[in-house]
Amino acid sequence: MKRILLLFIAFAFIHCGLRAQFTSVQVRVDGLTCSACSYATQKSLYELDFIDSVKMDLNTNLATITFKESKKVDIDQIAQKVTDAGFSVGQLTAVHTFNGLTAGNNACFDYLGDKYGFTNTNDTVLNGPATLLFIGKKFMSKAQLKKWKGVQSNCKTDKSFTGKTYIVTIQ
Repeated sequence: MKRILLLFIAFAFIHCGLRAQFTSVQVRVDGLTCSACSYATQKSLYELDFIDSVKMDLNTNLATITFKESKKVDIDQIAQKVTDAGFSVGQLTAVHTFNGLTAGNNACFDYLGDKYGFTNTNDTVLNGPATLLFIGKKFMSKAQLKKWKGVQSNCKTDKSFTGKTYIVTIQ
């Protein structure tokens, strides 16, 4: 009976952990002017193994990216692929599915070895999908970054931490 209970608890923990993940990203790609530019960006993004689909909209300069299930999403790599294609990231937002996370200023959450620190966020419990704006020079235009000057992550890490730390706010 103990084994069955432990197995059930382990399954529930794993199942809940898999549901908490990034489902999509929207990137405003600054500098797109033609369909060849759009195609080059799309082709660059498809090089990432965790990307399922990329839809480019040349009218709004937005790339909407969806992800394969059970794959770790690397936000830095997405921004780098846009840069590699010869363009810059004007803004990056991501939809993350949460399971009862309490968010607020100075709150943090872990996702597959990386830390995400909230800023400029009211205390709220996140259940289901929420859109996060990524803050930093890799993820937004210089003009937009000026609005966030001085913002830092308050996520605490120890010396053994090898992941990345991101600053986000809820949109």
